[in-house]
Amino acid sequence: MKVSDFFGRRVLDKKANEIGKVVDMVIKPKEGIITSMIISTSDFGLTRKDLEIVTADIEEVGDYLILNVEKAELETRAQSNTEKEKVRLDIRK
Repeated sequence: MKVSDFFGRRVLDKKANEIGKVVDMVIKPKEGIITSMIISTSDFGLTRKDLEIVTADIEEVGDYLILNVEKAELETRAQSNTEKEKVRLDIRK
C-alpha cells in the first residue's frame, strides 16, 4: 500500500463513529516506517481540529481506517499533549 493511499481516507473509531479523514503522516525516513497519522475532524479551517493517532491505534485498514480506540480518548490525548506543550513553553521563557 502506498502512503498516498491513506490521504483522504475516512477514519472510524472502535464504535464505528466517523472521526474525520487522514490529512498527514509522521514518518521516520531512515527506518521507513510511519509513526503516526494526523486526522482532521473537519474540512473547514475555523472549526478544524487535528487529532494524532499512532500506528498501534489502527485496528484495520480497508475502505475506512478503523481504530481500536474511541474518539473521546483521542481528544483527551490531544488535550493532554497541548497542556504538556504549554508547560514546555513556559519553562523555556
